[in-house]
Amino acid sequence: MIKELLSIVKLTVFQPRCKLCDNILVHRNEEIICNECKSKIKINLEPVCEKCGKLLHINGNLCGECLINPPIFRKHISYSIYEEEIKDLILLYKYLEIEKLKKLIANYYIELFYRKVDEKFDLIIPVPSDDGRKREYDHILEVSKILSKELGIRLLNSNLKKIKKTLPQAGLSMEKRLNNLNGAFKLNNPVEVRGKKILLIDDVYTTGTTVKKCTGLMKRVKADVIVLTLARSI
Repeated sequence: MIKELLSIVKLTVFQPRCKLCDNILVHRNEEIICNECKSKIKINLEPVCEKCGKLLHINGNLCGECLINPPIFRKHISYSIYEEEIKDLILLYKYLEIEKLKKLIANYYIELFYRKVDEKFDLIIPVPSDDGRKREYDHILEVSKILSKELGIRLLNSNLKKIKKTLPQAGLSMEKRLNNLNGAFKLNNPVEVRGKKILLIDDVYTTGTTVKKCTGLMKRVKADVIVLTLARSI
């Protein structure tokens, strides 16, 4: 009886649990998050704006904002809407720096690339990570390394730099977001990206301020930029 009780306690208390839903991980292929949570993360196939990737609720190819004031990048494409499981997954990877999630997250980008982009690029450039504190683990760069290898696109990670500490963008108004990132980024060697076709990688697209600032630097030297993110806010 005591052995049976200890066995039950071991199974329920010491078994690894899903970091998203807290269910016990019981399958061999489960690590960090369970298969049920993974199954809920699906690529968005709803009609979206061909420019910024916003969900469209009217007929047409572009949202109202892009018709009036199109963004400087050629196109932004995102895997899913920034909510529920994918939101929790991004936060888990970004802030807890769980190395074992890197391959899983990279696979979402790869699926997105082949389903919605599938063009030839000269360079992959990750948006420099900075949330207002020093980070040991550059989560965007680590995923970009896998994308570079799997997609056969050269990774350029030492050119685009963040040269100014800024407040976290989350919670700021549009005006404050724009001002917050003024002068925050720099291309160390603009000639290296001149006229190149670039895949710019970031994790979340909210207002697009970050990727627009980065793209602006590249457009000055006539680069063609497509932005790829894991999730986009509604």
